[in-house]
Amino acid sequence: MNILDLDQLEALSKKILGYSKSEWAEVSVDSSHSANLRFAANTVTTSGASSNTSYTITAANGKRAGSVDSNDISDDGIARAVAKAEEIASLAPENEELMPPLTEKQTYLRSSAYDSRSTDNDWASEQHAHIAQAAIKEAVGHNFQTAGFLESGVAHNAYRNSKGLFVADEHTRTTFSLTMRTSDGKSSGWNKRASHSIARLDAQSAILRASEKCLAWKDPKSMDEGVYKVVLEPSAAADLLQQFIWSLDARDAEEGRSAFSRPSGKTALGEEIVSDKVHIYSDPSHPLVPSGIYGDSGLAVRPTDWVNSGKLANFTRGRYWASKTGNPPMPGPTNLIMDGGTMLPEDFLSNIKEGLLVTSFWYIRDLDDPTLLKTGLTRDGLFWVENGKILYGVKNFRWNESPLTMLQNVIDFSQPAITAPRDGWDGMPMYVPTLYVSGFNFASQSDAV
Repeated sequence: MNILDLDQLEALSKKILGYSKSEWAEVSVDSSHSANLRFAANTVTTSGASSNTSYTITAANGKRAGSVDSNDISDDGIARAVAKAEEIASLAPENEELMPPLTEKQTYLRSSAYDSRSTDNDWASEQHAHIAQAAIKEAVGHNFQTAGFLESGVAHNAYRNSKGLFVADEHTRTTFSLTMRTSDGKSSGWNKRASHSIARLDAQSAILRASEKCLAWKDPKSMDEGVYKVVLEPSAAADLLQQFIWSLDARDAEEGRSAFSRPSGKTALGEEIVSDKVHIYSDPSHPLVPSGIYGDSGLAVRPTDWVNSGKLANFTRGRYWASKTGNPPMPGPTNLIMDGGTMLPEDFLSNIKEGLLVTSFWYIRDLDDPTLLKTGLTRDGLFWVENGKILYGVKNFRWNESPLTMLQNVIDFSQPAITAPRDGWDGMPMYVPTLYVSGFNFASQSDAV
């Protein structure tokens, strides 16, 4: 693993800006290493690793700016990249929304998103092999076919502008997903885990859950489309919560383009928009899902409530829109946390009278922005639950539903769990519960496994 440490990134960022002759400039630098292992058909198929150091230099004069990406950190390479950024700036049209660099001192949180043991590449590779071996052993024991993917990475990143602002951060992250299928391909189970620490990944639980789902989903029954109560496992809940949080943009709301717009330029800020049980927030210093400490332009990311007691508490807000409206800028969250109840996720079904248990969602797409309506598919394990037990597997559905409506319909939830979305961005650490929702719209049957 040959990447630059934070001190080297600090020196490199100074060096890059030293070449600039523009009115002002900023640079983001990143040095990262990732290693992966893939298995399929009950055997390891590929493994690989890559390292890279790259940067994005932006040069600005007045309202004109140009940016260049490069991974050439030689003196000549840096000089060419800076010169090209300045050339682009000279040719670019004026951008009235271009903001000057931050000059205000930022107070950054401390985050534990860096796990030093996970950076030992030899040890990490051994853990990947052990996890794959355990998955294959479980599959062979049930005459299943298994496939999965493990990826571990370490990233050092920094931001500097020519007005003196500098910040550096470091992260480690491992994701693991796997599928178990019967030899005839008619039954399937899936699970996914993620953590900043390989040792905390709990891959064995993921393997067993996928295997249990595959066993339970044999000979699934057809059910009519319609609105059903649902139990959304943490990964499925995570996908819809990401969709919800990505929609919380102040400009969209105030210009009348979102589900949170109100007449005469007003917004839903402060309104009770979902169940009063719901509390969604972000905090880079959270001990279980630590995350990045800065956002665009080097803005500090702070603990932020997004929904509290069902009320919309904050929007994300870019610097231009903040300056135009007189409100503070608000970078997007780097992790996502939803408070839950008292029961462990693995025990939560015992509390359910009836409903469809959803393992995961796939291929989520937008249908209608003003209502936040989405569509997607269930995948790899849909079940009918009665009186706390899975009775039988159910054939998959296409669904049409809004994350906003889903959160309005929350009845109950388990304790939160560290999880990762299947369809969304799994680079965002998430700590969310299993959700029990009073109504979820399944629009049509799907033949997908």
